Amino acid sequence: MTPAGRLAAGRPSPRRPPSDGPVIVLDPGQSVPVDAVDPATGLNVSDYENEPEMRDVFAVAELVRAELQAAGYRVVLTKATVDAPTSLLERAQIADQAHAALALSIHDQAGSNGGIPFAEGNNIVYYQSVGTYRATSSGKKYYFTDRTRAAVSARYGHVFQTQRARAEGHQVRLQGDTGYDLGGRGLAGGNIWMVQLLSHVPWIYNEAGGNSPGQAGLNAADKQRYAEGLVAGVEQCVPVRH
Repeated sequence: MTPAGRLAAGRPSPRRPPSDGPVIVLDPGQSVPVDAVDPATGLNVSDYENEPEMRDVFAVAELVRAELQAAGYRVVLTKATVDAPTSLLERAQIADQAHAALALSIHDQAGSNGGIPFAEGNNIVYYQSVGTYRATSSGKKYYFTDRTRAAVSARYGHVFQTQRARAEGHQVRLQGDTGYDLGGRGLAGGNIWMVQLLSHVPWIYNEAGGNSPGQAGLNAADKQRYAEGLVAGVEQCVPVRH
């Protein structure tokens, strides 16, 4: 049975000791408000709360963690609890310190006002690209320059695009940058997600539509579909060696 089938059927696979499996870092998006600056670069690494996204994507991360651990992976979450205050720099450092084979950010576009339906928009996989950057408040730019990691990230991005589209049942876009200047949202200017820039591991950043039919936020079935695609992507990109 495929990973997606195991999740959808609700039947956990036998747990294997995760002592030597690949390390996967799961980064459920958003945080209770955190004001922070990276002391090494001066980049603004603050994070903020967005509901119900914050709770939805933490639940998705827990689904993914359970399935990956059962398959033999070692899994680290960037937040121990949904309400843990966590800056963008801390997220990147957690992945680096864990020597992650892959890190995944998990976001959605849920909301009572302006939320995007799960099946209809903003379903995007972002990979790391050379030449993308973020800027400090004084305008100094820090660029992503690691060509080897960019090549791995792009390869993984194609896999996640395919696996998410298959599991979620709708189109998923693939992008090597944010597609616009994040400064327009009041964030540090630039066109790469901060965790992808600051970390030194391959990092795939996932966005999804966030509202299931008739509600603000994701229902259990859509959380599970989102999780299925992420699990399948991990298992194809970083297989457990037996």
